[in-house]
Amino acid sequence: MARSSRHSSSHGPGRNNAQGTVLYRKSFDLMTPEEGQRWLEGLRDQLVRKQQRERAYLDRRAARNVHTTTDDAYEADQALESELISLLDRLLEEARKGEHEP
Repeated sequence: MARSSRHSSSHGPGRNNAQGTVLYRKSFDLMTPEEGQRWLEGLRDQLVRKQQRERAYLDRRAARNVHTTTDDAYEADQALESELISLLDRLLEEARKGEHEP
């Protein structure tokens, strides 16, 4: 459930300051193989989009010759995200192989 602020907002009356949405999902061990595979695919897709957004951000900053320690952290995150995407690819490959085995 999203929380709203009781304080007045610069956004006008009737608007809330909720910062995000809470999503619920089954525990992985309670998912069917198909649900687990869809969940892993969704995670991978989200991670790829995150990596692409960060890369575009870093490229825009580099084009303006702007660089901070946060950029260094985002560059390191790019490598980590690539490793996690590879891991998810491997898990998905194994899951798909399991579908075809008797």
